[in-house]
Amino acid sequence: MTGSGMAQPGMMRHGEIRDAADLRRHPGFGRLLAVVEAARGQEKWASRAAFDPCDLPGLLPNLWLIEIGEAPRRLKVRLAGTRVEAAYGRSLAGTYLEDLDWGPHSARIFAALGRMADEGIGHFLDVAAYIKPRLVRRVQRLGLPLSANGRRVSHLVLLAYYELAQGSPSKIGPAHFREFWLP
Repeated sequence: MTGSGMAQPGMMRHGEIRDAADLRRHPGFGRLLAVVEAARGQEKWASRAAFDPCDLPGLLPNLWLIEIGEAPRRLKVRLAGTRVEAAYGRSLAGTYLEDLDWGPHSARIFAALGRMADEGIGHFLDVAAYIKPRLVRRVQRLGLPLSANGRRVSHLVLLAYYELAQGSPSKIGPAHFREFWLP
């Protein structure tokens, strides 16, 4: 936040998102929902071929594109925006999400990613996560499924906003965890 109380670019505002209607009103989450829904058309999932992250230049710094491997299922980072990588302090392309540790909520976060991959449904998460340098940071993340062939979910697109107030403790406690599933 700046001295005037306005959010800096890429920083999240602490507005509460309680349901899908709140997501649609949020400038970033609403834009991603609209683009993925347009790419989906009448299909069960949006086509990976029809979804180009470069079409979302204002969101690209906060995007993740995750490829879902088959048997055994592994979640591999194919693209991580500059603000995502800044939060982690390193390049994430090629990293498996299973190799990341987000602190005490890691198991719940991985379970949600797995359910998105298995069931092909969207998910919103608002959580206190431990990210380099192991400070508690608030993360608001929307995840949506994409399909390369229309038969199974092959990718997840995630839009994440991080509280990056360096050197100051988070305004939320380390136990903070809120989520909901999109129909």
